[in-house]
Amino acid sequence: MGEFHPRALTCRNNRARLGASHFTNPPAMPETLRRAVTENRERILQERHNLFMEEVGSRMVLSFFIAAALPLFFLKLRTEPPFIGWYTVLLCVAAQSFFLIRFYNAHREHEAPKTRKWHRLNLYLAVIWAILWSSFPYLFLQGATPVTLLTCLVILSVATSIPSVSMGVYPDIFISFITPVYLAWLAFILIYVPQAPGIIKIIPLANLISMIVFSLYVHRTQISTIALRIEAEQAKERARKASESKTRFLAAASHDLRQPLQAATLYAAMLKNNADPQPDIVDKLDTAIGSCNELLGHLLMLSRLQSRRLKPRKRIISLLDTLQPILDEIRPQANAKQLAVVTKNLAGQHVFADGVMLARIVRNLVNNALKYTERGHIRIAARQQDNQLLLDIADTGIGIDEIYQFEVFDEFMQIDNDQRSIQNGLGLGLAIVSRLAALCDIPFNMQSRKGEGTTFTLTLPAAASSQTQPAHNVVNALPLFETLTVLLIDDDKRVTEALSSLLGNLGATVTAHHSLEPAMQALKKRGAPPSVVITDDQIGPHTNAGSVIAAVTALFRQPIPALIITGNTDPQFIQSLPEDIDVLFKPVAADTLTAKLEEMMSSKKS
Repeated sequence: MGEFHPRALTCRNNRARLGASHFTNPPAMPETLRRAVTENRERILQERHNLFMEEVGSRMVLSFFIAAALPLFFLKLRTEPPFIGWYTVLLCVAAQSFFLIRFYNAHREHEAPKTRKWHRLNLYLAVIWAILWSSFPYLFLQGATPVTLLTCLVILSVATSIPSVSMGVYPDIFISFITPVYLAWLAFILIYVPQAPGIIKIIPLANLISMIVFSLYVHRTQISTIALRIEAEQAKERARKASESKTRFLAAASHDLRQPLQAATLYAAMLKNNADPQPDIVDKLDTAIGSCNELLGHLLMLSRLQSRRLKPRKRIISLLDTLQPILDEIRPQANAKQLAVVTKNLAGQHVFADGVMLARIVRNLVNNALKYTERGHIRIAARQQDNQLLLDIADTGIGIDEIYQFEVFDEFMQIDNDQRSIQNGLGLGLAIVSRLAALCDIPFNMQSRKGEGTTFTLTLPAAASSQTQPAHNVVNALPLFETLTVLLIDDDKRVTEALSSLLGNLGATVTAHHSLEPAMQALKKRGAPPSVVITDDQIGPHTNAGSVIAAVTALFRQPIPALIITGNTDPQFIQSLPEDIDVLFKPVAADTLTAKLEEMMSSKKS
């Protein structure tokens, strides 16, 4: 069964722990670059390996010819055991090296991902080549003149500088090669040629130190270059996906809004031309408007998530109490499709979570299951795992093909809805689930097989028992709205009329104005602060919600509860709103408005 972990989608970070011999974070690296290196560690390791293996073959060939040519300066020893022994060992070392490199090239596709294996093999080759070069002075330079010794040191410096790529790609391999070589030559000079000039004695140690320092510098530069290139590729891919998402968003939003609005226009015309009550048409009009509200609600939620204004308010909650309204909602729809709704082990379970956001996540998953399940059942079950509670939402629906399991979490992505029927959803539910789960730190995964169904599993922190929340001190002498005085400011006459009628019918006293100046004059005349200020975010060209709230607060020298009702869903605007100001986004349903006012007044009384 295909399995998908959304956290892997959002991050896609390979954070494998590598030993120091495999990877070293360069010192003094800028923070952004250090983060790029950390997040792409495995890919950088692979890129380094590929670069090294492309160069190692030619390096081996050149090293072989230098090692083969150097003894030719000592042809008088050609019949001696050292001369024969050198070439014998050289041929053995070269044969091993060329065999391994040829094997790798012949099986590159299979062997390339085995970076650790080939790192060890190259480390082995570096050591045997180091042993070969370390033995040279002891075999050929006994009794050599300082000039000969200096000539050989120069050739050695050239030979050890050949693997320039390995200096930076794998400095541990390079250092493992040059350290025994130069230390062996230094020991030979100090023991067997003590009369050599000081410059000759310094050369091996100076070369060793300088090459080590240079290799670490090259390493830092190469890692930074690879990391920046990968980061650029990823940024380009993110930009491409963002562009595609924007295009899909514009096309889908235009289409999905136009359909219900067109229906609502026709139903309204039918009502206008018919004096008799038409309950069926009214129901259809409500459905069309509800579809618009659903789309706008999803878009608003995505905007609020993008603005990062939403913050979870976690507490210990009853799982069954949180999910019961959702179960009550879906059962009639499930019964209409002859689907069974199965629950298991929900009673008595408590979790530490934001109840509202958890309910939104589960509601979206359940609605998704309802839309794409034609027979069978929808199952919601909880199970304990250590100190966590796993919540499964499973269905026997159409399932999701493995090739689409990453894409279903993108905005407006719908599988098997090519005609974009709004009854089949808007393609936003799972995108919201993914983002809300990340915001609430709720790990979840999806398992799905086409034609068999889908299971989402949420991992929630379990709580031993619920804690009673403090009750609000609600005034019971009079209904809430009969004691409510509302200052309403909006430059749209239709809005003020509709809100005034709604709140007035509930018993509230409403004073409605279209600008700030007459509103302030009315307040001064009244002499008492309103219970709540309801205002649009922008009233004319020079007045906004902030100036309204500040003016009313200054007039009465006390904070006044305020509610902003706005149609502005720009993420930057949402992010700029004060945390202590309540906000609703148009269109606002009557139930939503009254519930918010009840919440605000209850909080004020508590």
